[in-house]
Amino acid sequence: MRRHFWKWPIPTYLFLGGLGGGIFCLIAIMTLFVWPDVASVPLAMTWPGFLGICALGFGCLMLVADLGQPMVFYRAFVKSTSVLAWGARLLTVCMIFGLLWFVSYIPWDWFKPVADFFAPFRGFNIAIAGLAGTCIMLYTGIFLSTLKAHAFWATPALPVLFTVSALSTACAAISLSVGWWPAPLIDGTFGGIALGEGAVMNLIASEAVHEMVHIIDVILVVCELVVLLVMVLSFLGAGNKTANRVAHKWVHGSYAFAFWGGMIAMGLVIPEILYVGLPGTVGSAVIAPVFVLLGGLLLRFMVVNSDERAPLPGEDIYFTKLPPRDAEFIHKWTYGENLF
Repeated sequence: MRRHFWKWPIPTYLFLGGLGGGIFCLIAIMTLFVWPDVASVPLAMTWPGFLGICALGFGCLMLVADLGQPMVFYRAFVKSTSVLAWGARLLTVCMIFGLLWFVSYIPWDWFKPVADFFAPFRGFNIAIAGLAGTCIMLYTGIFLSTLKAHAFWATPALPVLFTVSALSTACAAISLSVGWWPAPLIDGTFGGIALGEGAVMNLIASEAVHEMVHIIDVILVVCELVVLLVMVLSFLGAGNKTANRVAHKWVHGSYAFAFWGGMIAMGLVIPEILYVGLPGTVGSAVIAPVFVLLGGLLLRFMVVNSDERAPLPGEDIYFTKLPPRDAEFIHKWTYGENLF
């Protein structure tokens, strides 16, 4: 119990789950509420939706791989009282309905009958995917905060922090990929857009979406910075010794460089400066979103790796009485040997 049992697949899973959920949450908001009657907006958002599906799918693989027994992964879905089970179900729902929304925009001629079949259900599919994605963002923080033995996780600020971070990374991913999907550039008409206006409308929609997520991310980065600093610095004066010890490690201990240089400077402050100070440049369009994504990933790794807990009564005494690993009697017996 003195070593980290939560290996790299778990923070990767939390990051990808929050990223995919945030992407579908934003797609649903923009296509259903912000621009509900502009057909070119969903087409421009199709490639970010595909990235969201990939993120959720790869996140599920990380979860299954970390379970230790991949062939019994179904147990993660059947434990009705488990927070992990609800997370697995939400990821599945978001992936399925997100995929159904995505396939309705696939432009290949041989796939057109399938795309046309799902086209009337686009609004319903993206609404369900967006709702599930919102719940996934909340779940990634709730999943850790329910583990009361780990004082640094057991705080209401953690779900807020992970949700804001998930939305911020989703904005970054969308700004890097919006407008890449080739659907508006094919011959004929598709999605209600004729070829003659398709390329122009795709460009206009992509610019509008990019500007929107740019503004949203400017606000989210500030919110994330405030929540992160309040959460960590408040633990410096906390009565809980375990949380206080972790906070000291973050602020001026072994994690200080990753915290101040990685999460604060690279992941939040520099992107905010690039967003506000250099709009319309490569710095705000590419470098800042990439830094936001890297900062979000680093945040999950640092939080998950800060799994210190207070020892149970008698636990320290128990570990002092354990034999050393190289004790002779441990390696003396071999499998199948009967010494008696």
